[in-house]
Amino acid sequence: MTHRLRLRRMPQGRSWLGRGVPVALVALVLLAAACSPSPSPTATATGTPPAVTPAPSQLASSGGPPASIDASAYSAIAQAVERIRGLTPKADVTPVLIDEATLRTNLMADYDQTNPPALVRQTEQLLSMIGLLPPGTSLRQATIDLQSGQVLGYYSPERDQLFVVSRGGTVGALERVTYSHEFTHQLQDQNFDLATLKLDATDQSDRSLARLALVEGDAVSSQATWMQTNLTAAEIGEVLAASSDPAALAALQNAPAILRATSLFPYSEGYAFAASLIAQGGYDAVNRAFKDPPASTEQVIHPEKYAAHEAPIPVAVAPTLPAKLGPGWAVTSSDTLGELLLRTWLVEGKVESGAAARAAAGWGGDRVELLTGPAGVAVAILTAWDTAKDADEFEAVAPGALTGLAVGGLVRRVDPTHISIAFGPDPSRWVAAIGG
Repeated sequence: MTHRLRLRRMPQGRSWLGRGVPVALVALVLLAAACSPSPSPTATATGTPPAVTPAPSQLASSGGPPASIDASAYSAIAQAVERIRGLTPKADVTPVLIDEATLRTNLMADYDQTNPPALVRQTEQLLSMIGLLPPGTSLRQATIDLQSGQVLGYYSPERDQLFVVSRGGTVGALERVTYSHEFTHQLQDQNFDLATLKLDATDQSDRSLARLALVEGDAVSSQATWMQTNLTAAEIGEVLAASSDPAALAALQNAPAILRATSLFPYSEGYAFAASLIAQGGYDAVNRAFKDPPASTEQVIHPEKYAAHEAPIPVAVAPTLPAKLGPGWAVTSSDTLGELLLRTWLVEGKVESGAAARAAAGWGGDRVELLTGPAGVAVAILTAWDTAKDADEFEAVAPGALTGLAVGGLVRRVDPTHISIAFGPDPSRWVAAIGG
């Protein structure tokens, strides 16, 4: 299950920030909390549109915590999280308890309001063309199904609202853990202004996902520390039981791989990224990262590259490409895939996971464009690699991924460090034009 932060994430359309920890990672967080010392209290390649909060009339709510819930319990959690993070809130945000039906209603209202149908179609076209979305899959339905089964709570910076999902109508250990996570988002927003991260940039999905990993990784770290110091053995068992909930696991397993990857990444690898910062400088290092956030998923996957300020290599598909395709062709959308999605693409193309990770690790930059024209749609990807050897590694496995995904495409070496990939009508005729 996840806590939702109402921030944009690719390629699911816009969503709330802060989705909690996916149910598949609950046990991992508990294990990390038990095995690690407490941190010092002083962590559209897809055509995804920017985040917009649903209007109040479209956002269902149970109206607040039931009267039987002692508000002092929330206050105690908040005070503990403040000590863990070394931050203080600037304003009060009352947590609101909602049920599963309300959650799904909210998810549908949010998705429909913030995802124009034309943009959703573009996302579906691009992902289908490159093999990351089964043909005919409704991105809307797949996203809502996944989120409905996984979301534990969410925080909305735009409206200063904090929701906790209770599937049993009460506040138990899982709901308290959720609040510790969501309250961390409240602290982040009120101290660092999450809007400055520019997570709604429609053509910078990889950067947005990397910055979301900082936000979520920090919240997972804070949550893990709170769990370690405040839950009894019985309560930990209660939370672990939630991590094996069949419905939640089915929601994750049934989702397209691209949705699973982008849903889990901010928590799993974001957690590791935050831990690397904390190991070097405590939460002060995390606080500094909000002023100098990661620029790519590469920097999150490889924290040493963040520390070294290894910025992505600027990449641009040749502006003459539409003309090379023929009259009537035009670029519909442009974005960056990044190391995470290229790794996911290779794995889905039946490249062994270790080999896929190694091949994607030399990523330097990329640009992907969706083009439409008289013959339908086409996708052009231009990738840049840190070294010629890194390009060799990717070039060695990319054609196999095309075969494994059963999509029509062509890989071409542009120069020692650049590789282009073309999908669509007669790619052999225009693949070279991608790189100029």
